[in-house]
Formats: sequence, structure tokens, C-alpha cells
Amino acid sequence: MKKKATFIICIISLLLIGVIFYGIHLNQLKEEAKKEAEEKRELEFLYYEQNTAFWLTCDFSKIYSYCSFENANKKNTAISIYAYNAQSDHELTLDEFYTYISKEYDSDGKPMIYSQPEIIKEYIDWYFNEGKKKIDRYETSFIVYLVRKGEKSILDMNYEEIVANLEEFQKDPEYNPFIEG
Repeated sequence: MKKKATFIICIISLLLIGVIFYGIHLNQLKEEAKKEAEEKRELEFLYYEQNTAFWLTCDFSKIYSYCSFENANKKNTAISIYAYNAQSDHELTLDEFYTYISKEYDSDGKPMIYSQPEIIKEYIDWYFNEGKKKIDRYETSFIVYLVRKGEKSILDMNYEEIVANLEEFQKDPEYNPFIEG
């Protein structure tokens, strides 16, 4: 009888140890899933901010993932970057932006968004704090410049024409990129 009781206690102990280890394992899986979900939300948020600030997509089903410059609203991107440069101590060139956005992953296979250049981070921060209003005012001033010059509408211009006119706009002696009102 003593052997049987010892055997039963051993079996119950082993089962209890197994249940404990299984519970620990399930808890680890749950924590890993939670961590992965948080990382995914963080990545999606970073993509949302980047895609919104640089006008990289109008397709809301893609706004939380990497978007290249291919499907971007290139005209608005250029106007926004020029507006930022007009009031910032730092300059973000279109080439710097194109170089950065042209690759989804770095050489280690990590999303490039995790290693954004400082100027890109500054621009995104600026965009969400005061930038959108300043971009609107800059664009209004740019449109006034184009009308005064007798140019066609922004909507009728291609990307290259927009950039060329933005360059001329900055050189205009009456250049006032932030018309009040």
C-alpha cells in the first residue's frame, strides 16, 4: 500500500510539474505574442506618420505599411518639403528623401523606418506639430506666385514643372512663402 501511495504521489507530482511547465510555456507564448503585437503597432504607427507627412499614399488600406515614392502624391511631397525648408534651420533635399524612401529594408534586413535619418524625423515631427498649417500657407503663397506669373494651375503641372517653379519661387524678389490670412 505504501508503494502504491508513493507511486500515486510521484505521478501527481509529475503531472503537477508538467502542468506548471505547460502554464509557464503558455505564459511565455502569450508574452511573445503581446510583444510582437506591440512591435507591429509601433511599426504601423511609424509608417502611418511617414506616409501621411510625405503624402506617400492616398490608399488608406496601405497607410500603415511601407509605401515607396512610386504611388506618392509627388507634387504635394515636393511642396511640403519646400515649405519645411523655407522655415527650418535644416534643409531636407528631395534627393535625400528619395534616397531614404527608395529602400524598405536596410542591409541587416530591418525596416529602414527604424533608422530614419534625423532630418526625416525632424520633418515628421514638424509636420504633425505646426507643419500642416505652414504647408497650407506656403502652398497658397506659391499659387499666388504662379497666378501672378501667368502659369498654369498646380493640378495641370507635372512633378518636374512643380519643382522647377518651386525653385523659381524661392528666387523671386517678392518671395513671401507664408502669406498671412
